[in-house]
Amino acid sequence: MAPAIMVRGVSKSYRKYRKRHQSLKEIIAQRSRGDWEDLWALRDISFQVEHGQFVGIIGHNGSGKSTLLKLLTGIMPPSTGEIQVQGRVASLLELGAGFQPEYTGRENIYLYGTLLGMRRKEIDRYYDSIVEFCELGEFMEMPVKNYSSGMYVRLGFAVAVHLDPQVLLIDEVLAVGDANFQKKCFQHLFKLRKRGCTIVLVTHDTASVEKFCEHAIWIDHGRTMAQGKSSQVVQQYLDAVAGGASIEHAAKTEEERAADRDLTIKGLRFLDEDGRQVLMFDTGAKVRIEIDFEARRSLTRLEVGLTVFREDDFRCLDLNLYGTSVDKGPGRWVVDTDRVDLQGGRYVVTLAVFDRMLQRFQAFQDRQYPFTVHDDYSAGGAFYTAHRWSLATPDGLVPLISRRPDLQELHGMLEPAQPVGEASR
Repeated sequence: MAPAIMVRGVSKSYRKYRKRHQSLKEIIAQRSRGDWEDLWALRDISFQVEHGQFVGIIGHNGSGKSTLLKLLTGIMPPSTGEIQVQGRVASLLELGAGFQPEYTGRENIYLYGTLLGMRRKEIDRYYDSIVEFCELGEFMEMPVKNYSSGMYVRLGFAVAVHLDPQVLLIDEVLAVGDANFQKKCFQHLFKLRKRGCTIVLVTHDTASVEKFCEHAIWIDHGRTMAQGKSSQVVQQYLDAVAGGASIEHAAKTEEERAADRDLTIKGLRFLDEDGRQVLMFDTGAKVRIEIDFEARRSLTRLEVGLTVFREDDFRCLDLNLYGTSVDKGPGRWVVDTDRVDLQGGRYVVTLAVFDRMLQRFQAFQDRQYPFTVHDDYSAGGAFYTAHRWSLATPDGLVPLISRRPDLQELHGMLEPAQPVGEASR
């Protein structure tokens, strides 16, 4: 089966005129339409979205996200490349797009449905459900030019998602709605997904992308910077934003980036309390982390970030070093921990070295150096922390003793141990 959306080598350019003739006479006399340069909003974008997939598109303002969405809707054609979209497309783009300001809310529902190619009987079937969802019953006979921005969003979203779309394209407009309505919207989007609807969401809300989208695309200055699992793409985007890394640098190949770097990571290893290299240790263990590097020249104002991710991409731990310097040649950073209280599971490390002077990464190794934490009593959380239990009584707090059950007890292989002197039954 062909994917729901196929984008292959798509670019989009606009003309920026330095000098533009204002009349036909000027064009004929000077035999020119003016002087301009091409501005590329998108450059060689390629990706595909499978049926029923929820995809988020992220990037800063002006990166080309909304332009891409307009190309997907067919509002305008690409300058180069090919776009294929399978099925009926519904879109929620700019605030109020597709609405006639002088029409009432009820009339705009029928107008929008007609623009989607639906018959009046089909719209009649969904009308009550749309009104109930947007909660604008008493305002449906009012011209939408009198609606607030929040009311616009409610009506637009309700219409778009109830007219049985096979592909739904949503721009930033959901950010206008209140928190309760946003929650309601995402709940409905999941219902659409279960029915096989493909959803593309353009947003600055990286938390929503990470939470709701299984796939994400990061676009910057019209180019695809990263695409893949949403948690990984969002983290790469946030790391770049936090570090202020240049997009031109990020767009280079790994070989080009390596040639630009003044510092190379040679390896990372974990050592136990006895100095032995390990890949597995118990929770609560004292662990040393050694990072070998080589600098091509002396460097100052470096920021070293070591982040631990669980295998499900949950970010568990950050160990950061700010404002450090290194001399030319080989070197080693050593991180000593008093105890690592991660709960049992498999983990990986992301290691980044950011040069504050040059405003770029000198090293970035994402989700590498796997290790395992052994823990017989893990309850599924991320880490432990020192704590005490007490019972509140009128006379004050009475400390409670917490005894972990024997593993055999946990598995039901033996009856719980009985206190000395108590007769067995």
